[in-house]
Amino acid sequence: MEDADTTVFYNDEDDCLDYECLHSNVEYDYDYTDSEKETLHDLYQHCLSPSLFDTGHYILPLLGSTILFRLLVHTEYISHQVFHILSVIIGLYIIQYYVHESLIVLIVFVLFSYGILHVPKRLHKGAGIFLPSLLIIAYCELSMQPVIWHRIRSVIMTMVMKAISVAIDTNDSNNLPDVYSYMGYMFCGVTCLFGPWVSFKDYLSLRYSNSQTRWWIICSIGFAFLSFVFLSISNCWTQWIFVDNSWKWLIAYRDALSFRTSHYFVSYIASALLVLGGFPLSSSTIVKPLYIEFPRSLVQVVVFWNIPMHHWLKTYIFRPSIKNLGKFGAVIITYLISSLLHGLNFQLAAVLLSLGFYTYVEFQLRATLADTFDACVTSKQCTKKKCMHKYNSHNCMVFMTNLMFSFGAIFHLAYLGLMFDTSDLQETGYSYNHTINKWAELGFASHWVALATYCIYLLTK
Repeated sequence: MEDADTTVFYNDEDDCLDYECLHSNVEYDYDYTDSEKETLHDLYQHCLSPSLFDTGHYILPLLGSTILFRLLVHTEYISHQVFHILSVIIGLYIIQYYVHESLIVLIVFVLFSYGILHVPKRLHKGAGIFLPSLLIIAYCELSMQPVIWHRIRSVIMTMVMKAISVAIDTNDSNNLPDVYSYMGYMFCGVTCLFGPWVSFKDYLSLRYSNSQTRWWIICSIGFAFLSFVFLSISNCWTQWIFVDNSWKWLIAYRDALSFRTSHYFVSYIASALLVLGGFPLSSSTIVKPLYIEFPRSLVQVVVFWNIPMHHWLKTYIFRPSIKNLGKFGAVIITYLISSLLHGLNFQLAAVLLSLGFYTYVEFQLRATLADTFDACVTSKQCTKKKCMHKYNSHNCMVFMTNLMFSFGAIFHLAYLGLMFDTSDLQETGYSYNHTINKWAELGFASHWVALATYCIYLLTK
C-alpha cells in the first residue's frame, strides 16, 4: 500500500476520495438517564467493565483463528494449494461463527465472481464484475431483515471490493488466479470479518516474503490496546462527559465523536489482526485518528478515515473514471460507488455525497486562495523544505486561515456524524426521516455553510 502521507487531493497522481468505515457497530450501548449522578466507580462497574471484558471474550475465537493462520503462513511443509484451502476453512469458520446469515450468499458470490473472470474480456470489457457486485448488495438490502443486513454489510462490502480489484488487475492480462488462491484470498480469515481490503498481491506475498518487523507482537498488542481505549470512549466516556442536557451542538459533537471512536475501535482491531496474521506493518495502518480529530481540512479526514479503502477507490474507481468524465465527474462517480458499497441507504448516501461536495468545494477554494495570495493555505500542507509559497505556514494570517478551515472541518464532522447516534435505529440502519430530522434540529447549518463556501469560491474563481 502506498504511503498515505504522500496522498494529495484531486490530481491524477493524488486524489481525494471517500470511504466510509468498514463500520461494524459496537454491541454495547449504555444510556445514562441521570449522567450527573454517575461516579467513576459507577462508570467502571456499569459500562467500562462489561463493555471491555465482554468484547474481549467475544473476539477470542477471531484471535485464535488469526494465530492459526499465521502459523500456516510460516509453515514451509505445506503446499500452496493446501495453504489456500486451509485459509478458506478458517475464513468460513469465522463467517459461520460471527455472521452465519451471510455464509451462503458469500459462497455463491465468490463462485460466481470467479466464473466472471473466465468470461472473454470482449464481452464485458472489465466491467462484468460490477453487475454481480451490485446485485448482491441489492439482494441483501431488499431481502434480508434490516438488523441482519446492518450486521453483515461490512463483510459483504469487503468481499465485493476484493472481487472488483482482482477483476480489474487481471483485465489486461491472461494471468488469472487459480481457484485455490482466489478462494483463499476472498475468504482469508484475517480480513473476512473486520476487513480491511488488502490486495491480492499482498495476500500472495505472505508466503514469499519475510518483511514483517521483529516487533510484530508488540505492534499487535499496541493496536489492540488502542482499540479498547477507543471502545471505552465510544461506549462510556462520551456519554459520561457530555450529558444529555448539554447544548445541542455539544450533543451533536458527542454523538459524532462516539461514532468516530467506534470506527477507530474496529479499525485498530483489524490492524492488530493484520499484524498478528503475518501482514507487514506498512499495510496494517487503517486509520489515523489525530488527522481526523484535529484536521487541517476535510480532505485530510476522508484520506485518513480508511486508508485501504481510499487507496482502493483511487485506484479502481477514480483514476479509470477521470479519463472519460473529468475530475468533477470522477469525484461524483467515486462517491456514488462508495455509497453503493455501503448499501442502498439514504442516510449513508446523503452523508457521503454531502462530504464529497464539501471536500471538493473546500479543495478548490483553498487552491484558489493559495494561488491568488501565494500563501500556504491548500488542503494539504506543504513540507517544510519544499514549500515555495511566499507566505508559509508560520505567517500569522496563513496560520489563522488554516485554523479557520480546521474549525470548519470539525464543525462539518459534528453535523454529519450526528446521523450515527446511539438510538435504537442503529441496529437496523437509519431512515430518511431520521436523517432529515437530525439535520433539521441544527437548521441544516452545515449545508448552508457549504453553500456559502461554494459561492465564495465562484466569486474568487
